Amino acid sequence: MKFALYRPNEMSVELWQAYTALRNARAIYDDPFFDPDFARLVGEVREDTRIGVVTRADEVISVWPLHLRPGNWARPIGGPFSDWHAPIVKEGIELCPIEFLSGLGLSGMTAFGYMPDPDCQVPSMERVGANMTDLSIGWDAFMAEQQKRWPKHFKKMRRVYRNVERDFSGMSFEWDDRSDASYERLLELKRAQFKRTGFHDVLKPQWARDLLDRLRHFEGERFRCRLVSMSYDDKPAALELNLQSDKILHGWLTAFEPEMSQYSPGNMLVQEVLEKMAIEGVQIYDAGPGLDHYKRHYSNIQWPVETGVLRGQRGSFAPSRLAGRAWRAGEKVLPGKAGTLMARARRRMEQIALSETSLGARIGGAFGALSQREL
Repeated sequence: MKFALYRPNEMSVELWQAYTALRNARAIYDDPFFDPDFARLVGEVREDTRIGVVTRADEVISVWPLHLRPGNWARPIGGPFSDWHAPIVKEGIELCPIEFLSGLGLSGMTAFGYMPDPDCQVPSMERVGANMTDLSIGWDAFMAEQQKRWPKHFKKMRRVYRNVERDFSGMSFEWDDRSDASYERLLELKRAQFKRTGFHDVLKPQWARDLLDRLRHFEGERFRCRLVSMSYDDKPAALELNLQSDKILHGWLTAFEPEMSQYSPGNMLVQEVLEKMAIEGVQIYDAGPGLDHYKRHYSNIQWPVETGVLRGQRGSFAPSRLAGRAWRAGEKVLPGKAGTLMARARRRMEQIALSETSLGARIGGAFGALSQREL
């Protein structure tokens, strides 16, 4: 096997075609984050974008888009906005991620949203479940099943709908909201949420806003961005910017108007989205890991997803990498709150490292995190 690392503008038409063919050949890569157009659009706004390509006898057998960061270290493509990533591998080929990274000459990768390969288990990775909604049985059958599982929640939602009908003359839902005003309001609400909660503002870097703007104006064969919105009496209540393939809608950036919180606009929006998906024939809604808020009530299956560190066989002796290993070890051995605080601090710093592309911005983000809230 031969391994090569390309900048997006170095990829030939034939390589992009091979990339597309690999992705389309296997249903496990149906999620929009595996679409070559996502990698291509990220490459337009981030200079550190690279495409790893593996060939055998002149046939492309695997592709893995990523970001090449200082210290010969890789990070997921489009991070922190990429919720799924992994090598796209031809069926029947055994190619583990560590072998791929080593073949590219990389020392490793900080991985999140990693789709595990059942034939290549990595002990250092932590596995959780991503919450998915399978609508293949149809909307009515799906709702009947969920109401049996969560009767209190759906009783509450029926009351919420009645309250909206009582207090407003009408509720409107837009499946494909293309207005600039709605898009800008979503960003305002999301950034206000980051500021209010003290989390790092991943929408602050210019590349992030440029990427979202490109995505919302793009529509490919199996890839597009979709903004959905809900209003009460023409007053915005909730918005969600999603990525979509032909089969999967990935819940991405969600925000709601705080003054509307008593009406559970987030839950209402999800119900409206799922019902519309069933009508449009989009089979899966991907809500990601965690069971907070709506996820437990509207998901009916889980897909495995992993986070952790993938190390190339060459390893890394850079001080920052050795410090990272020591820090993770400390999380495991320190008791109770101390280990929890260390893990929380590491996740905060990783979020900053993912979104900020310059050293100065990363340092500024770290100081900002320390000054805004307790880690």
